[in-house]
Amino acid sequence: MATLPPALPGGDAGELITAAYELGVAHPPGYPLFTLLAKLVMGLLPVGSPAFRVNLLCSLLGAAAASLLFYTVFRLSGSYAGGILAAGVFSFSRLTWQWSITAEVFSLNNLFVGLLMTLTAHFEEASTARERSKISKFGAFCCGLSLCNQHTIVLYIACVVPWVLSQLFRKMELSLGHLLKLGLCFLAGLLPYLYLPASSYLSRARWTWGDQTTFQGFLTHFLREEYGTFNLGQPGDDLAQMKSELSLPVLALALVACVNTVLPTKQQKSPVIWLFAGMLCLYSLFFSWRANLDITKPLFLGVVERFWLQSNAVVAVLAGLGLATLASVGSTMLESSCVLPWLEWLSALTLVTSQIWANYR
Repeated sequence: MATLPPALPGGDAGELITAAYELGVAHPPGYPLFTLLAKLVMGLLPVGSPAFRVNLLCSLLGAAAASLLFYTVFRLSGSYAGGILAAGVFSFSRLTWQWSITAEVFSLNNLFVGLLMTLTAHFEEASTARERSKISKFGAFCCGLSLCNQHTIVLYIACVVPWVLSQLFRKMELSLGHLLKLGLCFLAGLLPYLYLPASSYLSRARWTWGDQTTFQGFLTHFLREEYGTFNLGQPGDDLAQMKSELSLPVLALALVACVNTVLPTKQQKSPVIWLFAGMLCLYSLFFSWRANLDITKPLFLGVVERFWLQSNAVVAVLAGLGLATLASVGSTMLESSCVLPWLEWLSALTLVTSQIWANYR
């Protein structure tokens, strides 16, 4: 709360707050889910200015995202320390904190990233066809809903959806009827986009972006054609930025989680870890392919670096799983050792503390 801006922050926050306050349409792709959530919070919270209320909303969404990272690691490994590491190093990184206390769409996107990974872990651990069916339907809905915010998450969806469908097919649980239900759940998640033509048609906002009363106008806004649909930032050294934001030991632990999956004695859920690693690789490769901003310039770097949050969340989860892997392997080699749990916790707390010290001293 001490770092929360009491009024209007910089960047796109002013536009997003105005769009929510007047029920207008924000810049492409419109961010209807964020707009509606912000409007709801403005009406429900009795404290502070409208800007402060939306800032507070984003901070709460950021906290929820960190909780989901913790739960994902714990669900897959049973390690509390690994979960604390994942949530801590991600939450206290400079970028995460910076974009979780202002009225921006990135903390909500982080929440959906955490939710996708949590649901994936639940699906992997599901023991019955009924449970897998419920999780897959809810996951399909969440995939659609997440696209009502930040479109970059489609790169993670492009990995998760084929993986889930292949798992259902392998278990002979993917019927045509179930596939249709998944499609309907996905479309239901996209329903907030109806807000765009509705807002444009009513024309009550003093400020709004574009005209979505026609299908072509809606499609132009939805596909970000005014920006370039798939244009992002100039490729940089992804490892360098991850090292800067999360530290070298965290990257090493993430690598441990991946390497462990090819060893004879697997301690983790290998398919899920490879899925997370694939999500990370696809995201990084796509950024390198669709580059159009010169990040050597501070202004453009500030625009682009926000999108690194999505990959940092996956690295944090892999690091938590890597720490749990080392602790599990160590306990196998050193049976009945009471020192290893303490070392696991000490490692997690040391890395989180160093993250705080590096960014907030």
